[in-house]
Amino acid sequence: MTDRLVRGVYPASGFRAVLVRAGDTARMSRALHGLYPTSARLFGEGLAAALLVAALQKDRGRVNLQLECDGPARGLFLDASPEGEVRGYARAPAVHFPGDPERGARAALGTRGYLSVIREASAGGFQRGSVELLEMGWAGALRRWFAESEQVETVLDLAVVPRGDEPLGDAGGLLVQKLPGGDAAALDDLRARLGGGALREALASGLTAQRVLAAVVGEGFEVAADLPVRYVCGCSAARARVAVSALGRDGVEEILADERRAVVTCEFCRRRYVLGESDLRDIAARLGAGS
Repeated sequence: MTDRLVRGVYPASGFRAVLVRAGDTARMSRALHGLYPTSARLFGEGLAAALLVAALQKDRGRVNLQLECDGPARGLFLDASPEGEVRGYARAPAVHFPGDPERGARAALGTRGYLSVIREASAGGFQRGSVELLEMGWAGALRRWFAESEQVETVLDLAVVPRGDEPLGDAGGLLVQKLPGGDAAALDDLRARLGGGALREALASGLTAQRVLAAVVGEGFEVAADLPVRYVCGCSAARARVAVSALGRDGVEEILADERRAVVTCEFCRRRYVLGESDLRDIAARLGAGS
């Protein structure tokens, strides 16, 4: 498995950096969710985006990225942890625009939309911020979110590159933040290199995650963590019972009368949970006892 999340610092430049490679995870997700090429590309970028933001979290707090748009893609949802765990789903998996993949991705998003970033707070609860999709893409929306919501100067880029006949040859993202006293001129130079496609070129060359950092940002990186990226879902039979319980006693009894079983499919991993008649009667009895 080549997918990695690497984070650390450049002491000489005064930078904090995060690099994500998620090509294997993107291809697995494409198969899991039955994603058509354009949907798969948007999902791959979303995987990298969520992992970048989650890598900055403290105390194992998770991050949700929710992208909504008026185009045929409709929207995507990604959930990630600082440990490299990620999951998600696409609202419209069967979207494909032939031709240039980047133009197709922009067309799939449409002309209006927003990105919401929801982070678990260390003191409990959640922090939420939203920005419009002015550039109609993950990278542009995240740049705007960092500019409006954070107090740290940040540059970032996302890229999906083909390898042979495989359109999802690799998917990755790079985020660099200037720490207090950091080199502002060096950060501007990095921003220009990313705008010229430096991340895309490094990913296309097949370099390891740490060598991608060296090629794009430079040498002198001190590693704080080098973690595998994994698609992990936390669904369970117990959570399926909770989902059915949310229908209320009347809703559960209606299912008993009509179907005599309930099937709950996890949006993130497509696993199916079947609750039979005895399960439903137990849930209805518990709901009745609590009324």
